[in-house]
Amino acid sequence: MKIKPFSVFLNCLLAVASIQTSFANEFDLPNLGTPSDSILSPIKEKEIRDDIINQIYQYNLVMSDPLIADYIEQLGYRLAVNSENPSAPFDFFMVNDNIVNASAYPGGLIVIYSGLFLRTQSESELAGVVAHEIAHATQRHVSRAFANAKKNTIPTLLGMLGAVLVSQYSDSRDAPVAIVTAASAMQQQSMINFTRSHEKEADRVGISTLKKSNFDPKGMADFFELLMRETPTDERYQMPEYNRTHPLSINRVTEAKNRAGETNPEDIKESELYPFIKERIRIFTKNIEIDNVSYYRKLFHDTTKDKITQAQIYGYALALYHANENKAALKTIQSIKTTDFTQLLVAILKANIHAELNWEIGKKKFEKLYDFYPESPIVIEPYIQMLIKSTNIKYRLQARNLARKLVQIYPENANYYQLLATINQNAGKSIEANEALAMKEHIINNNYRAVRILKNILKGELDYYQRARIEAKITKFEGLITDKERSLEIQQERTGGRH
Repeated sequence: MKIKPFSVFLNCLLAVASIQTSFANEFDLPNLGTPSDSILSPIKEKEIRDDIINQIYQYNLVMSDPLIADYIEQLGYRLAVNSENPSAPFDFFMVNDNIVNASAYPGGLIVIYSGLFLRTQSESELAGVVAHEIAHATQRHVSRAFANAKKNTIPTLLGMLGAVLVSQYSDSRDAPVAIVTAASAMQQQSMINFTRSHEKEADRVGISTLKKSNFDPKGMADFFELLMRETPTDERYQMPEYNRTHPLSINRVTEAKNRAGETNPEDIKESELYPFIKERIRIFTKNIEIDNVSYYRKLFHDTTKDKITQAQIYGYALALYHANENKAALKTIQSIKTTDFTQLLVAILKANIHAELNWEIGKKKFEKLYDFYPESPIVIEPYIQMLIKSTNIKYRLQARNLARKLVQIYPENANYYQLLATINQNAGKSIEANEALAMKEHIINNNYRAVRILKNILKGELDYYQRARIEAKITKFEGLITDKERSLEIQQERTGGRH
């Protein structure tokens, strides 16, 4: 059932107001001189970062596909190690919505919207945006902005969350635009001077990072120019959200081009995976009006065969697979010519398609992939998803063991604990399922909820070792609960905010 637009809008406003008030009350910053010299403490940066990550996971906005997540991480860290502060902590998330935006937040949190990825035309353009956001973080622009904001502004992302939620649950196409515009307006007036004074520095530092990372340094200017061309001159029409939060001008684009200078093409190292991941993101991105199969059929009809790329063939096969047209999907993917860099990505999709047509054949293909890549999440996760479709308890136990392996190798990945919880629940292992859920809540900084889940487990029948393990976690997590988290959770419990 669709939620009424006004109801969602009101709830978003209330949530934003609550968070804004909370941030305002929590900001107790020392006098560090003039407002432009103020920065957040590392503790405060982490608190804001954790709050935003919590929001992303709470509303299921993160694009958790293992291939996409791995690509974004690899790209982000390739740039981060060549930034002006390579030892700084960074986390890279992709929010699943067709919005052209990217933002940096305190604590090294970089958020990219899938709609922005789809708008880029090369990996260097995408890298240019990410390098620009990394520069905002390393130059402490973000920390200064939040410190100066104090009671007057809130993170744009929190307003953007409302837009994403409305666009996903509302029948109104105009509702997300209204919320995005309102949220941006709340922040822009008090931060516009800061934005203009630091955007050029982020461009300069970001272009240097692009060069060191062997991307085309003109990628940043090229993407900015693309957005400039697409931005209507009449402000009554909607402009891309990136333009709202990162004001562009002809002069800024020209300066970015001049800074980039000339680059030897042999020095540019772009990943062959970029166009394949872009097609994969096209399939998974929400709020794209045309359905995926229709998009590719039109593309193939309107484009000569020699102009169709291998990545587009992959995208078409993936669209057919998700539409349950598996015979056509297999025929399509068998025509792809792979390289050393793309063969694994294509092989995983082939195994998935085979598993739908003949489960035993699909299982054998995944077994071979697993033998070659025994610790790769991009192999293990789809392998698990295939195994849990079997009614044979043997294969479900195998899936459970693989999920346990994932959380052991990647103990900070909330998605893998959610997967383990689901598998345990389906296997009738409710204690282990709830324990995995508690671990997920702990990772996304919901320690109050994690403790509640664990205390509920203690009400059941446990053996000595289970009880000792659960009690140890409760003791650990209780010490991590913040007063703000406790107050917010209690308020939500009273008002029925949690479902």
